[in-house]
Amino acid sequence: MTFCSLKGLQIDTRYSLQDIDMIHIQENVNLKGCTLIFPSVSVGNAAQLAVDLLITKIKPQKVGLIWHPAIMPLVGGDPYSLNETALTTSAEVFYSGQWKLVIFQIRSPIMQEASQDFVDRITEWIKENYIDKIVILSGIFDYTRNDSEIAGPSVKFVASRTFREKCDVLQRLGDQTATSGYQTCSVVICDGSQDPKKISMYGGGISWKFFNACNVGGIPAVVLMKYCSEGDNIPDAILLCTHLNTLLNFAPSDCNWESPPSWTGMFGNPPQHGLY
Repeated sequence: MTFCSLKGLQIDTRYSLQDIDMIHIQENVNLKGCTLIFPSVSVGNAAQLAVDLLITKIKPQKVGLIWHPAIMPLVGGDPYSLNETALTTSAEVFYSGQWKLVIFQIRSPIMQEASQDFVDRITEWIKENYIDKIVILSGIFDYTRNDSEIAGPSVKFVASRTFREKCDVLQRLGDQTATSGYQTCSVVICDGSQDPKKISMYGGGISWKFFNACNVGGIPAVVLMKYCSEGDNIPDAILLCTHLNTLLNFAPSDCNWESPPSWTGMFGNPPQHGLY
């Protein structure tokens, strides 16, 4: 038996990756016309935290799992309930028929060595299931903001032209960005020939790689990114979720974002009173 290693992960090379079903949908659901929410593992895990808020808010059904050697393996308890015994893995698929949303939750780093195959396989799956459009959530390094961006909004949309054509809200946000003196976000529209060096997504993981694959492949896509730093990234996640809701309108604009039970120990236990 022959094995190769990807940073400690062993893969049986008797089988091609193409022979393995990467996304296992365990429930009978129709994904045609849905919007896919994809959190890129990035600065502060702001995107993953935002998806936790989204899942807690709309309570979608968990319908499948994602396997790929690019995703480091992980297993743990149910992050959304203290009473369930179901296990959570490194990458899962959720579905909301009410809001026509397919939601990925990625809880492990994406390894660079296999990330391109991971992206290629996902874009192929998107086309096969006739998914309508993609929203990629991401954090990017706050220190990469240039002089003109420091005084501007901390949230940015980078969208394909095909996404803008499908989304009236994004068009209105773009118009407000161009005409309003007060900005809550900025909107950048790029075509399939856009030079990646012209759009800074440092710290955004595979955000650009996935967006570019969708854009070139004719899949309507947008990256919703938040400038942030490592630390307490809950406010960044709330802002990402608020702008995602502005885009897709799945909750009241003044809703409260409830955190899941798994956030209780995010920063460890409180200090013991005996220390003082």
